[in-house]
Parts: sequence; C-alpha cells; structure tokens
Amino acid sequence: MKTKKQGRPKSEEKYKLILHTASQLFLQTGFANTSMDAVAKASGVSKQTVYSHFESKDALFKAAISSKCSMYQRDSMRLSNSTSHSLYDCLCQVGSQFIRLLQDPQSIAIFRVIIAEAVTNSHVATLFYQAGPQASQATLSELIAQFGEGALSAQIAHELAIDFCSLLKSEHHTMMLCGIQSPMNDEEIDEHVKRVVNKTLLLFSHFKSLGQNA
Repeated sequence: MKTKKQGRPKSEEKYKLILHTASQLFLQTGFANTSMDAVAKASGVSKQTVYSHFESKDALFKAAISSKCSMYQRDSMRLSNSTSHSLYDCLCQVGSQFIRLLQDPQSIAIFRVIIAEAVTNSHVATLFYQAGPQASQATLSELIAQFGEGALSAQIAHELAIDFCSLLKSEHHTMMLCGIQSPMNDEEIDEHVKRVVNKTLLLFSHFKSLGQNA
C-alpha cells in the first residue's frame, strides 16, 4: 500500500498565498485601497482565514515588507555569527544584498507607493519604516557592535549602520525612484560596495580607537 506523500501544512501554504496576494495588491492599489476583504477574495480564502494568519492590515503590510527584505538579507546573521569572516567581508556581502534589494522592481514600486500615500497617510510610511529600514539597521548595528568588541557604544554602532546604508543608497537610489537611472550591473555593484565599505571602515576604526583609549 502506497503512503501518501506528506506535504507542507495547509496553514503554511495559505500563509504564503495570502502574503503573496496581499503584496501584489499593495503594489497595484496602494495601502489605503487594499482591504482585508479584497485580500481574502483575491486569495480564494475566507476573511476569517486571513485574520487567522494576520491580525490586522497593518500586520499584513509589515509582513509583506519584511518578507521582501528577508529575501536579500538571509546571509547577514549567518555572517555575523561566524568567526571566519572579517568585518570587511561581512559588510561587502551585506552591502551587495542591500543594493540588490533597493534595485528590485517590487522594492522600487513599493517605495513609490509609500511616497505617494505618505502625504495623506503618514501611518503607512511609519509601518514601512519599521518593517524595512529600521529592522535592517538594527541587524546591521548588531553586526558592527559585535566587531567593535566592546569598544563601540550601541549609539555609535547604530549611527555607523545608518551611515553605511546612506552611503550605499547615494544619489543612485533617488534617481532610480525618479526613473532616470538604470540599475547597476554586478560589476558596478561590486565597485560601489567596496568603496562604501572602505569609507565605513575608516569611521569604524576611528570610533573603535576612541573607545579603546577612553
């Protein structure tokens, strides 16, 4: 007698289905015009099922942003937990993933949605910031602090994380949002990231020496 192949739990499948569908709706119609009813209908599930996975539209939106970010940040914590990588190597890896996230067509689209809605709905901008930039900076701050070996305060590590992300974005991201700049190719990403990492390491070394000499 054949044993029926065990698949993934239906709840997991529905979670991913709802999340994917909601992500598409947020991009197509914006946050304000996307309702939980619409997500349920487009997903082919009941509204109750949607709420069983996501307690609110806010939670669903933040999950959509977090999911997109995690696609490009899976190596960050693995690198920070490894003693075989230097800070230079870690920042190069994280930087390359960050640039690719910023250049992702869906990322560009959601940035434009946020900008369009932020004027009349600052709440959606706050949700986006918490799930995207703020969460990414927190992870990066922890990585930098770890390599600081106690010589960097949490505040300095956080500031260095913000500086690193800002240098990576440069004017390129703004120009992409405006539709007047094409994405960087692999070689351009590599060169840009290395320049930014070297600048960041100068700041890191400066603040680390101050902390050690304090």
